[in-house]
Amino acid sequence: MLKFDTKNIGEFQEKTCGKWFTYRLTSNPWALSNGLNFEIDVLDGVRFAKVKKTVVHVCVNEGDSGEPILEFWQLNKHYQPHYQA
Repeated sequence: MLKFDTKNIGEFQEKTCGKWFTYRLTSNPWALSNGLNFEIDVLDGVRFAKVKKTVVHVCVNEGDSGEPILEFWQLNKHYQPHYQA
């Protein structure tokens, strides 16, 4: 989901469905402790993720012991015009 936010650092197009998403750095302690450095805008809020060049590891749920349950999204297009690593 494309959402305007001044904190956004990039956007990508998911390959399977062709939907666009925006993302930004997260400050959420749980996400950071699990290696999920970004927040992706989705219809029902945000999801935590690790965004790479051609794939995104998206947290879709939390396991019984608190670990993230991940989906892997292949990317068709990926732009990071506002990100300085």
